[in-house]
Amino acid sequence: MNNMSEDPKASTKYVMVEASPSADEDEIDLLELIRTLIRAWKTIVGIIIICTGLAVVYALYIPEVFKAETLLAPAHEEKAGASSALSKFGGLASMAGISIPSDSNLVQVLATLQSRKFLKVFIVENKLLPVLFEDIWDEKNQSWKLEPKEDQPNDHKAIESFKSILSVDEDKKSGLITLSISWKDPKVAAKWANQLVKQLNEQLREQAIAESQKRVGYLEQELAKTTLQDMRAVLYSLLESEKQKAMLANVNEDFALEVIDPAVAPESRSKPNRKLIVVLGGVCGVFLGIFAIFFGQFLQKLNSSNIQQTKES
Repeated sequence: MNNMSEDPKASTKYVMVEASPSADEDEIDLLELIRTLIRAWKTIVGIIIICTGLAVVYALYIPEVFKAETLLAPAHEEKAGASSALSKFGGLASMAGISIPSDSNLVQVLATLQSRKFLKVFIVENKLLPVLFEDIWDEKNQSWKLEPKEDQPNDHKAIESFKSILSVDEDKKSGLITLSISWKDPKVAAKWANQLVKQLNEQLREQAIAESQKRVGYLEQELAKTTLQDMRAVLYSLLESEKQKAMLANVNEDFALEVIDPAVAPESRSKPNRKLIVVLGGVCGVFLGIFAIFFGQFLQKLNSSNIQQTKES
């Protein structure tokens, strides 16, 4: 009965819980980090100077690249009313197995410009192989510095190298085309850009003239064998159109691409951006210096803990 009458507060157990010191510890750790950085400011500044210096050396060492650009527009053939005359006889022409020539395709023109076949001809005709790989070309002896023939540059490597400096961009809204060459010599870059367009126009013009001559010969043969008046009319119209196309191709130098603004030697380089490289070098030096200080502190703590464990054992 005595136990039953005891005050229940007497049997209550109290557990003392300490307040969480996480906020104070975080504040202490942050202050300690700041003190550590202040104490090691000379080391951080030294690393920043080294990284910035390396960035300056790299920015001065990397070769300059100049971009020469030429503005182009698709060249449109003049039809002189031939299409309206041929539209009347389109069915008869298809029945006779004669295809009516269509307008030039810009997609095909740009594909030809960047094709391996066209670039190979351009590189060979202009003798660009030693220029593209001048670092391993012995100008005095007119030979490659590399002994194994397998390691010497070939047409495949030359085409890939030239593609890396060639850029063709088409503006879908205006239809204008920008062809650019990026090279270390601004005059050479402008020269190559203009020569590319000139050679493309000449090649496509020669192909168009040859194809027109084949069509004219075929149409003349068909005209000699045909007695139907409607068919002769469509053959005459096609023959007139092909002769007109051949005549225009002979006199028009800008056959596929019309030069709006030819390339000129740029006065300023397109890359490298030396100021940006130096700034990035300084920023990397800041982060690298802070990391080095914290990593050094971590190694010191790890070393001291290992020493303490060794003493206790």
